[in-house]
This record gives sequence, structure tokens and C-alpha cells, in this order.
Amino acid sequence: MDQSTKKTLLDEQYRGLTGRSNASPSLFSFLKNSPLSEWLQNRISDGPWCELGCGNYSLFEEGEQLISGLSYKEDIFGFDLSSVAIEQAPHSNIQYKQADCSQVIPGGGHSFILDGHFLHCLSSLPEVFQTLGVISDALLPGAIYAGEVMTSHKKLSFDHDLYFDSKNSVLFQDDRPIRVILEAREWESLFKDAGLEIIFFICQASIKMIPHREREIPMSGDPECLRFILKKPQ
Repeated sequence: MDQSTKKTLLDEQYRGLTGRSNASPSLFSFLKNSPLSEWLQNRISDGPWCELGCGNYSLFEEGEQLISGLSYKEDIFGFDLSSVAIEQAPHSNIQYKQADCSQVIPGGGHSFILDGHFLHCLSSLPEVFQTLGVISDALLPGAIYAGEVMTSHKKLSFDHDLYFDSKNSVLFQDDRPIRVILEAREWESLFKDAGLEIIFFICQASIKMIPHREREIPMSGDPECLRFILKKPQ
């Protein structure tokens, strides 16, 4: 799917929302706890932070509930492909901008990049690999890229209106690619091939990530949650 079509579809989805999108509880928990919380707390003044795929409400809006001192940090950015999402975002200390982060991440030289369930929403494996290169270029040496992605497992299953192309690891809905779902070892290889150092990498089998936008209750066959912390070498 080309980015123009994807943007149009995302804009339509956000126009249909009656309120802000909810921050991911699992992602909140990941940032709130060790080992990521210590890194963030110690480097809150090191330079700009940004969230990729922030929607109309960045997780960074949680402020002091997330990280002590975060509400005073001025160089925080939220990027999303949907211009409607950006228009709906709160007027806060976070600087929201519309951007295609598979091509370029504005204001390069970030000390922390948060993946707001962005990477697995790309359309193909080559696009994921290309985007990881873009992310690496946007990181300062020694900076961190962290987030959660969907990962496959032996009992993977999907809603009746979804089709999973297991050969290319792409999930389709209405003939549109909507997710890239890889095995943990495949994510590991992609991260390493992008030149990023893995400092934390764990599959949370107990956390199910719902692949269908219109469902809120997880099912046993849903993809599992892979949490990662990657570092750009000095």
C-alpha cells in the first residue's frame, strides 16, 4: 500500500473517533518499569525525545505518571502519518507533527525514540528494514530506540476478515496490508542488520497484541508482544 492511500485511510479512522486514542497499557508499563525506566530517568536532559505513530495522544502526555520530570522536558515530539490525528492532538508541551517516518524522522539527533506500535504497522518486510535505517539515522550515537512489536507463535490465528500471508509475514484486511508480524528471531536479525545493538529483547507471551482495530478483547491466537531496547553504537 502506498503512503498516500495509508494516510487517507488513517485520516478517515481518526475522523470517526469520538475522543482521543488511548495510550497502550502494555507500552506504559514497559516505560514505567526496569530496565527502561532507569535509562530514561538518567537521561531526561540528554536531547530530544520522540514517539513514532503517536496518533492523537502521545504516551508522553502521561508526564509525571510515566517519568519524574517529564512534564518539564520541552524537546519532546510526537509524529504520525495522519494529519487529522495531529490536528486532534492536545495543546501541550509536546510538539506534534505530521510525518512519514518510514522516509524521514524530523529533527534528527534524538536521544530517545519510542515506537508507539508503529513498526509492525508498516506494509512489508522491505519497508520495515528501510524504516529501521531511517530510525538509526535519526538517533544520536549511544541513543536508545525502544518499543513493542507483534510477534508470531505456533497457535497464531486471526479474525475471519483478516488474511495472514505467512510467506511474506504480512497481515491483510480487505486486500490491504495492515501489519507485519514476524517471529522473534526474524525481528532480532532485522535489528542487528540495521546496525543497532540489542540491549533488551524479550517476548511477553502473556501479553496479546490485538491486530484488529475494531476489537478490544484479546484472544489466545493473537500475536504476542515482543519488547525491545536497541542502542545506536557510539
